[in-house]
Amino acid sequence: MGSIITAAIIKGGTGKTTTAAALAQAAKKKGRRVLAIDLDPQGNLSAFLEADTEQPGALELLGGADPAEVIQQTGQEIEIISSCPDLAAEKTEAGSVKRLEAALDPIKGSYDFIFIDTPPQMGELTYNALQASTGVIVPMEADNSSISGLYQLADIIESLQQRGAKGLSLIGGILTRYDARSKINSFMREAIIEALKEVGAPYLGEVRSGIAIREAQATRASLFKYAPKSKPAQDYMKIFEQIEGGK
Repeated sequence: MGSIITAAIIKGGTGKTTTAAALAQAAKKKGRRVLAIDLDPQGNLSAFLEADTEQPGALELLGGADPAEVIQQTGQEIEIISSCPDLAAEKTEAGSVKRLEAALDPIKGSYDFIFIDTPPQMGELTYNALQASTGVIVPMEADNSSISGLYQLADIIESLQQRGAKGLSLIGGILTRYDARSKINSFMREAIIEALKEVGAPYLGEVRSGIAIREAQATRASLFKYAPKSKPAQDYMKIFEQIEGGK
């Protein structure tokens, strides 16, 4: 059975979408069967992975569409269920947070990894992602608000586990846009490692700063084809290998 991994944190600007895209690209580079799901109405994951947002996607899937009708193959050879702005209007109703879990049940065995991107706040879409997932990756940046977001997310995951989501785990956290020359980066790295220990999750490493990520995203290219030897590509591949090794 494949892994369903959500990138989430209750905070914006941490590199969450970049992480979801890079891990999907790393998995594809390794020859794994990969599906990406964009549950963020901003649709940046769809853009980074070269999806056509005019086609049916996550909105239709949550509405009961057959997954085969909403999965598209991108130019990066990664299958994706794309986002659209109308996702922002999705409201919580009785049992609605299990819609994605039910929709993925018939197809999850067809993939080694399913990576889900989420909005930067808790709500219907993020709860759907967590409920459907086997694990959560927490991208953080070097500030205290990332640690606060980690604590909040860990509490929510624990609550979901207590309410029946036994297969859900906190895989670990990463530090994005890391610059070892910065004293605050080094200091916050240690603080993040300690915070992860407190919530019982490992530190999976840092992703060093580099222009290659932004350039790859701007040209809608896979990081591992655009700049496979760049520091961010090396770091994300190491993180993916840790995730795969811990399956």
